[in-house]
Amino acid sequence: MYPTNEIFQGAHCRLTVNPPTMRLAFLCLVALLSACATQTPQPPVAAEQPVMQLQQWTIKGKLGVRSPNDNGSANLTWLQQSEPNYRIHLSGPLGAGATVISGTPAGVSLKRGDDPTTHATSPSQLTALTLGWPLPVEEMFYWVRGLPAPGQTSGEQRDAQGLLQTLQQAGWQLNFSGYQNVGAYVLPTRIKAETRQAAGPVKVTLVIKEWLL
Repeated sequence: MYPTNEIFQGAHCRLTVNPPTMRLAFLCLVALLSACATQTPQPPVAAEQPVMQLQQWTIKGKLGVRSPNDNGSANLTWLQQSEPNYRIHLSGPLGAGATVISGTPAGVSLKRGDDPTTHATSPSQLTALTLGWPLPVEEMFYWVRGLPAPGQTSGEQRDAQGLLQTLQQAGWQLNFSGYQNVGAYVLPTRIKAETRQAAGPVKVTLVIKEWLL
């Protein structure tokens, strides 16, 4: 029988504690505290559903552009109903007050401030002619979901969770530097894209602050 330590002693009762029991309880407490101290925030996990299923959204964020013709940023709201129906609203210095790019099955239109509405079949060509820098909306429909667009790609790299990190496509070099869990999906929060035009390089940075599905 193990010796015991007297903790409390009165006239009619005596409370004793077994030393091995005390040591076991102390070791359990140390292990629990160590486990809590080593816990770190977990990175976004793989999507529960294929992100290709996501066809409608509202994105709110900021768009930054550096080009030979323009440098600045604008607030961005992107309302996507179903391909190819969308409406991208830019406001702020880069948007010269307000610029709206709209897509329909009939083509693309751009309205900037009080200027007349212009039309085209390609949003990249339309923005290059009107704004002075291209915005590849057709490919961005996939890129904002962390997907390569249909067509040829190169330099594709993914992390351990299978999330797209780098990509070369349609003449653009892309870097995906942030993701977040949104409902059943894991979606990008920051995309940097760079291309080289005849007039010089163009860098576009999209920072997504809010996804509404």
